[in-house]
Amino acid sequence: MQERYLVRRTERIRLLVNLVRETVNPVSRVLDLGCGTGSLMQPFLEAFPETEGYGVDFDPVLLPLAQERLRSYGARAQVILADLRTNSWREQVPAKVDAVISATALHWLTEIELAALYRQLALVLRPGGIFLNADHVSNRHPQIQAYWKKSRDEVRRTEGRADADDWQGFWEAYTRALGLSGQQRVTERVLGGWEGGVEEGMPLEWHLAQLKACGFVHTECFWRCDCDAIYGGFR
Repeated sequence: MQERYLVRRTERIRLLVNLVRETVNPVSRVLDLGCGTGSLMQPFLEAFPETEGYGVDFDPVLLPLAQERLRSYGARAQVILADLRTNSWREQVPAKVDAVISATALHWLTEIELAALYRQLALVLRPGGIFLNADHVSNRHPQIQAYWKKSRDEVRRTEGRADADDWQGFWEAYTRALGLSGQQRVTERVLGGWEGGVEEGMPLEWHLAQLKACGFVHTECFWRCDCDAIYGGFR
């Protein structure tokens, strides 16, 4: 389903892995924020065979998929049920990490919640460590934003996996497999009660300014494709 909407998704993940490999040493612990089904944690555990991966997510429906996907990595893969909108999630991460990664998850947070999360990252990430987020970003200029959306839709049409499940179809199939029924029940468990996030993402300059205010250095946009970008910085 993700590959239907996130064209060049494999390219994004490969770049995230390579950026961490080329800029951080050692890489002993990696933290995935909003890990979902574990599809981002897995390539990191493959690329760094000695690394421990911690995945944090609020959704009790998606985490069983992550646990199953990462089962073969044993104790190297730890999945944590916690709410990134609170400060308590950080207490469940056993040690400071060398890299914090995320992909298409943090736009579920409101502007205030995301700014607070960035302040928490400055505490959980060791000096010299890197934060990288592959997510939606917007532009305050309405015509540019409209063009980006138009271009994104065209790229989806020409490069996206039309044979993959769409959003609604995926959740309907998955909730049936879990024995859930009724739209309210699905909303409560699958969507986890998340409300108020900025679906199109905040502008890139907003993210970089917030990170700088939290003590991150060498903040940068590392990759861009219309409404999506990989951005971050070093602690």
